[in-house]
Amino acid sequence: MAERTSAPLLRERFPTLAHSTYLVSHSMGAAPAAARDALERYMDEWIADGPEAWNRWLPRIGEIADGIGRLIGAAAGSTFLGPNVSVLQAAIATAIDFGGKRNEVLYEALQFPSLTYVWKEWERYGARTRIVPSDDGRTIPTERICAAINERTALAVISHAYYVSGALADIATIQARCREVGALLCVDAYQTTGVVPYDVQALDLDIVTGGSHKWLCGGPGCGWLYVRPALVERLRPAVTGWMAHERPFAFEAAPIEHARSMYRFGHGTPTIPGYVIAQPGHAAIAEVGIERIRERNIRLTTRIAEEALARGLRVNTPLEPEKRTGWIGIDFPHAERAYHELVARRVFLDYRPGCGLRVSPHFYTADEEIDRFFSELDEIRSKLPT
Repeated sequence: MAERTSAPLLRERFPTLAHSTYLVSHSMGAAPAAARDALERYMDEWIADGPEAWNRWLPRIGEIADGIGRLIGAAAGSTFLGPNVSVLQAAIATAIDFGGKRNEVLYEALQFPSLTYVWKEWERYGARTRIVPSDDGRTIPTERICAAINERTALAVISHAYYVSGALADIATIQARCREVGALLCVDAYQTTGVVPYDVQALDLDIVTGGSHKWLCGGPGCGWLYVRPALVERLRPAVTGWMAHERPFAFEAAPIEHARSMYRFGHGTPTIPGYVIAQPGHAAIAEVGIERIRERNIRLTTRIAEEALARGLRVNTPLEPEKRTGWIGIDFPHAERAYHELVARRVFLDYRPGCGLRVSPHFYTADEEIDRFFSELDEIRSKLPT
């Protein structure tokens, strides 16, 4: 059984932890108290200066984006913000020419549904989608993904970790295959950023998307996009707006002259509140450090998996730490009913069909919360139909 060796970190900064057992950071990170302060600062600036507050807010977009960039090893100026990953990937889609023989978009069968909706709809504009199947509904062999990427592939859209199992994909090998055949790779890193260390430059990744409301503890409304600097001027998104112009306040007539920077991936008026309240969560991750977060997470997820197996429950997440992201999937008969009962008792986690309960510790998770989860689960299961 995994030993209890390290204390939780920064718990006092997250008020929700005082009145709940919080094991759902893979879906919605706990809210830092400083997020309220950031929102009040935004309101104070708006009240004080009206439209002149834009002079503070617009540079802050780049500052927040670069803060995320530092967490993933990105160079300054190579990350930008957007409302969510679906919109950001749709913008990428508009920057790719699907009119020739290289018109395929490849994604895995375990891809998050929202993104499959985006790319399937792009068949209306010349794209052809291909899906790499999974034999077990939890993993896909890297060799199978690489074999499916060929000279017809315009873009491969691959999850860094699969949302149904937490299994990690070998994005380094997949990126190398894409480079070999001239395809682009877009990695959806929503399930890993903030809990699994990775370096976009060391991995030489083309495009990475993610958001703030999971492990980054930033709440909804602050998606982000990384583009390898050598690719930036090659991509001219048609999902656009005045914020993407090289001179946004010149208000020049169409056609747009895209910004030479990552601001070219902007749209219309940006959602500043969603961005500024995300920044304190990002800062907490940077303060603790993702390597340190990962070390603690491995210890706690190993303990969760061991406790589940000792009870005869099915674990749908890889048992080897190096093969999984930061949560454990636990399934058993009537798991969805147990989920609802656990939440009613303020034990926060979630449930996904085919996976079961998804349970995730973070840097602020105490061992006692794991104790309480299993104590409540044991009581609930004892009352479920056999």
